[in-house]
Amino acid sequence: MNFKDDIKMLRKQSNLTQEELAKKLHVTRQTVSTWETGKNMPSLETLHVLSQLFNISLEKLLFNEEIEMKKDKEPSLATQIDHNVKLKSRYRRWTFGLGALIALMIVGIGILCLGYYKGIGTIDRVNPFLSYKVGYTKLPSEKEISNKKTNDYWTAWFTDNTMGNEWTKLTLTTGLNPGVKDPYVMAYHKGSYVKIARIVPRTYINQTYASNLAALDALLNNKGNTETNNYDLKKFKTQIHVSDTVQQLVTE
Repeated sequence: MNFKDDIKMLRKQSNLTQEELAKKLHVTRQTVSTWETGKNMPSLETLHVLSQLFNISLEKLLFNEEIEMKKDKEPSLATQIDHNVKLKSRYRRWTFGLGALIALMIVGIGILCLGYYKGIGTIDRVNPFLSYKVGYTKLPSEKEISNKKTNDYWTAWFTDNTMGNEWTKLTLTTGLNPGVKDPYVMAYHKGSYVKIARIVPRTYINQTYASNLAALDALLNNKGNTETNNYDLKKFKTQIHVSDTVQQLVTE
């Protein structure tokens, strides 16, 4: 007999209908029917399950005979197929695991990017791709920094380097000016996460930082003698981070 006759005979000997056998193998009844009519053959994994289900060797199931071991102890067909099935199952698990890991990495990077562009400090705090910077801004008026609705938090643009081409909009709290003359704020921040903020006098910071801030204020208010690489001021209203040179042509 051949495989199609054997599988049909084994099914009937086990008192199984095509539907019942299909359920045990997690296939459709039509699939079992194609095996018994010789139109199709099961996969290696299914053959392995069939041999266990009917308690018959793969050699007997496929060829209706047992195959003896060769003198050089070459593995039998059953051993080879069993090994291949296990390898395929293992590769499938590795593939799923690797795919899940890559998906998690993509989601993680997406969250970090979202946190950076949306200015979410709690996300920027754990972002390994960001480094801490020291930024400066002019201390706002007492009215701006004393707001019970925002728990005394206020927002302003900080210049992050002397070149005037790195700007970050930070939201932080410093409390009222303790009496510092011509006060500025120094913020140690990582993206939008502010670790430390201090009120310092104008004489404490580099003249270039003060000049950059004066240039930005003049640019945003359309006054003064300033220059910029791009006059699209909309980005200062919609973005959290801006890389654009804003400098004052005439400094103090």
